[in-house]
Amino acid sequence: MVGVGRSGRSGASVNWLSFSFLISDELSWNIPGSAVLVFDIHVIDFHNPSDSISITSHYKPPDCSVLSKKGDYLKYHYNASLLDGTLLDSTWNLGKTYNIVLGFGQVVLGMDMGLREMCVGEKRTVIIPPHLGYGEAGVDGEVPGSAVLVFDIELLELVAGLPEGYMFVWNGEVSANLFEEIDKDGDGEVLLEEFSEYIHAQVASGKGKLAPGFDAEMIVKNMFTNQDRNGDGKVTAEEFKLKDQETKHDEL
Repeated sequence: MVGVGRSGRSGASVNWLSFSFLISDELSWNIPGSAVLVFDIHVIDFHNPSDSISITSHYKPPDCSVLSKKGDYLKYHYNASLLDGTLLDSTWNLGKTYNIVLGFGQVVLGMDMGLREMCVGEKRTVIIPPHLGYGEAGVDGEVPGSAVLVFDIELLELVAGLPEGYMFVWNGEVSANLFEEIDKDGDGEVLLEEFSEYIHAQVASGKGKLAPGFDAEMIVKNMFTNQDRNGDGKVTAEEFKLKDQETKHDEL
């Protein structure tokens, strides 16, 4: 006897299948001889490891031309639930957005995929199979193992990221006397404090931009370290060079 059914949520559906089957005595163990076994099975859920996520867009604003991509800094609200509607988490309930840099592994892969090509104001539902979510293990006390996750998402803010490999860029022409501008005391050496002050001033004035969503001080420190070729804690004019003068991804 076989029974087939279907239930739906937000445009997605889950199939269920109930059936009985016979198993021969050759395939049984510790069972009386010549016994015929009857198993009544109800398949609650299953997934195919080759399955991808499912995205259903419920609302897009009239102007939906700027779409999210890798490197963008996103602020969004979400409700996370199981297929049966059990609520797992909600940023709306917490009263604060969830903020990430897209494409940098800050959320599970399925969520990262589900947030791509989304515009500010858009609302969508993303269904994530276990292998693109929290897997067979789940999260102890929070997400059951092998759970299919349903995220209802609203994107509230998008800050465009920088070209891949860059953590700082100039908005416009770069001064021909850049080193001299950074070296305010004119001693021929730039310390981290001087460098940091200059970079932050350029960002504040709109002349430069740091990659959004990352620790600004850490970016500046890494920029300085990349220019400090001999590691003595100061940068000389000889060590200093613009990013586009070499293939290595230094930030200046």
